[in-house]
Amino acid sequence: MKGVRMKLVYIASPLRGEILSEKDYSKNIKKATEYCEKACSLGVLAFAPHLYFTQFYNDTIPEQREKGLEMGLSMLEKCEELWVMGKNISQGMRGEIAHAKNLGIPIYHVEMPDDIMYYPVSADNHALLGQHSCMPDSRDKDYMGKILVMNYDALKPEYRSRPYQLWFATGGFGCSPTARGRRVFATSLYDGEQSSFYRQDFAGIIKPEVWEEVQGQYDFQITTQEVHKDSETPQEGMEP
Repeated sequence: MKGVRMKLVYIASPLRGEILSEKDYSKNIKKATEYCEKACSLGVLAFAPHLYFTQFYNDTIPEQREKGLEMGLSMLEKCEELWVMGKNISQGMRGEIAHAKNLGIPIYHVEMPDDIMYYPVSADNHALLGQHSCMPDSRDKDYMGKILVMNYDALKPEYRSRPYQLWFATGGFGCSPTARGRRVFATSLYDGEQSSFYRQDFAGIIKPEVWEEVQGQYDFQITTQEVHKDSETPQEGMEP
């Protein structure tokens, strides 16, 4: 493994519950250990502040807790990605997420961190796309005729790479953020496959500069103009 560079990933997960409990503390330390072990087995270098700073800062003492949080944010600045583990977002995690957003660090939400299949590891050398790759508030916009970024966890692990995440929306009630129907019909810009997905399978509309970057990294088989020409408008009425 000498000479192989590993991506440094920051693992964000709860340390204490809303009510300070030694049981919660021990359980969450164990969870953070398991998350790091799983992440490292996938070829990344995982760092969880719980497993380091708690060795010499007491989280129950406010001054030491603040010092630990400060050190954690400093370490986050050196990381390439932030993985948010689970659906329970603690106060400390909210600070980590906000700091990563300010720094432009890619953020991936791993809603089921006990299952390694949901970890955001790319099938190639390029980082996966996500909400950070999308235009602000685009999840609330109409998707019709837009290039969408598919959530990595909607793809099988072997297809988790940037080109397979890019789809052009051609129809479906789900294109509208206010419609009751949630299906979005779309065409893959990488291989031309046509399929339908739920609106929640997409992170949003890609930023123009990200789309330009990805085009320089991969050879796409289809253009948006070709999709416009070949797409069938009757798809709007196909959703049950």
